[in-house]
Amino acid sequence: MSGADLPKGAVRQGGKEELRASLLKTYLLRIRAEKGDRASRSILENAGIDPSVVDNETGWVSTLAARRALRAIVEVIGLDGLRHRGDWVTHPEALGTHVRMLRTVEQPIDTYRYLAKNSKENTRVGLFQIEEGDPASQAEGDEAPPADAKPEAKGATAPQNTVRMTYRPRLDAVDDAETLDASSETMFCAAREGELAGLPRIWGLPDAEVIHEKCLAKGDDCCTYVVTWKAPDTQPTALIGAAAAAASCGLAVGIAGGWLAGVLGGVLAGALGAGAGRLWDKSKRDVASRVFEKNRIAALERGLDLRGEATAAAVPGELTGTVLGGKFRIGRKIGSGGIGVVYAAEHVSLGHEVAVKVLRGAAARDGGEIARLRREAYIQVHIEHPNVARVLDLDQMPDGSMYVVMERLHGRSLADKLSREHVIAPGYGIPLFIGVAKALEAAHQKGVVHRDLKPGNVFICEGGTPKVLDFGMSKLTTAESLTQAGYTLGTPEYMAPEQCIGANVVPQTDIYAFGVLMYEAFTGELPISSPNRRELLDLHQRQIPKPMRERRPDLGLPEALDKVVMKCLKKRIADRPKSAEELSAMLAAIPLDGLALDYRARKAEPAPPAAPAETDSGTLPTMASEPPPEP
Repeated sequence: MSGADLPKGAVRQGGKEELRASLLKTYLLRIRAEKGDRASRSILENAGIDPSVVDNETGWVSTLAARRALRAIVEVIGLDGLRHRGDWVTHPEALGTHVRMLRTVEQPIDTYRYLAKNSKENTRVGLFQIEEGDPASQAEGDEAPPADAKPEAKGATAPQNTVRMTYRPRLDAVDDAETLDASSETMFCAAREGELAGLPRIWGLPDAEVIHEKCLAKGDDCCTYVVTWKAPDTQPTALIGAAAAAASCGLAVGIAGGWLAGVLGGVLAGALGAGAGRLWDKSKRDVASRVFEKNRIAALERGLDLRGEATAAAVPGELTGTVLGGKFRIGRKIGSGGIGVVYAAEHVSLGHEVAVKVLRGAAARDGGEIARLRREAYIQVHIEHPNVARVLDLDQMPDGSMYVVMERLHGRSLADKLSREHVIAPGYGIPLFIGVAKALEAAHQKGVVHRDLKPGNVFICEGGTPKVLDFGMSKLTTAESLTQAGYTLGTPEYMAPEQCIGANVVPQTDIYAFGVLMYEAFTGELPISSPNRRELLDLHQRQIPKPMRERRPDLGLPEALDKVVMKCLKKRIADRPKSAEELSAMLAAIPLDGLALDYRARKAEPAPPAAPAETDSGTLPTMASEPPPEP
């Protein structure tokens, strides 16, 4: 075919006529779930595709084979099923082709920019181009801006949740495309719609709305899709809340008290409505960030699994018997979490016991997790206090995986103790929490705010000494935080009001979390709880919890202790104890005479089943070992 014979809009470029197997993967996962594995594999075999090729979604299939497979898929789920991939977009087995993309993007629009700039990663038969801004304002036939152009270059007022994506066939795909009838081309168009519509689901957002303006199946020279999605950070909730509150309250007050009272009431209500709206927007952005982070890690894990590059640390017990850095002989695994493994180890020269935390799987290759491990080690080595777990070394394994060496602790976490005993007695808990307060005091004096104080991060040694763990989430008050966009900034049940809305954290932020922790430990219940994260963040702003003595009058908690804990839970920073040192002194002033040391002797609460050894939270039981036997 000569250049004169090229169809309008075709791109002259070499390459094979192939498509990523990911084009089929989400649909086959759905069919496997609904119809069984035999049905999905039968589709591939009848299309002449080896099922193992699609099992690895990063493989390639020919256009003709993909057409045969899509025709069979449509017979099962319908053409509309191609346009709407649903939750299968973020299925762990479908994320292997998104590894590179999810390392670089931060918001939904970045995925469309990436798709346009890196079309070759998904198809060898066509190219995507992107136009940002209001599609209605772009004249038909205008040249699309470069895919990697910055939004500022295209107009500062361009909305960030609408793009026009144009798909053009490549020259070497034309001969094959001419053999496709309209119905076959329609299937490929629908599959592209499904890909474009499903990308916002990576953030937990609903499918994007896709308007198909031009279509190859209808004889056009390209396919053009206008894509619009709902981004949580672009909704004017604060303005709407302010206006609605001002109008309703102003009208009500005006009727009752005159126009002046109505104006003042409207202004006040508007301010409150705007604040509530901003909190709502913040909570939606936070939820999206959490979902994105979960899918990013899943994609990294999937990519490593497909390439067979999972590190030795990803296999429990794989390091046992090895010597790290020529100094530490690895023993058995004593704990694990979502991002790493903790091993018992011994210094080969000095003979003393240590614990070694090793990043594993995707986290071992992720710069953010490595930076957090370095920060945790740096902070804990500089906070020299008997109530803070000591860090002894930080190094890399031969494959580049990071590990940190820490003092070996014997005992159990406070979370484990509470899971077994439900509550702790004040005679035992007050001295314990004085030690925790002193650990916070030492950290705050170094300008460090922990930001994630919770029962899982308080370790109780066999002698009863508490140790505060996991400063990886902490923030230096005198420096910028290493926390990246989208990373969890705390555990919502223990977050202070200012932390819930993303304001600056201060030492009193830790004191609020400490108050939640003590309330839970002494009563067996959280002071504020909700199954809904958004509501939980809102309740921390406004709900005043019941005093402990009202919540659990059967436990005989001392009034002085109740006052200290409730002071820690004040909404205003200025109303809480001014420092961890002051809090420690307040706890130390509570008389211990006559206070119960252990409720189990009187069988006040049945012991629920023990918590499992592993956790999905991503926080490691850093020094975990088997708890001592129950008396």
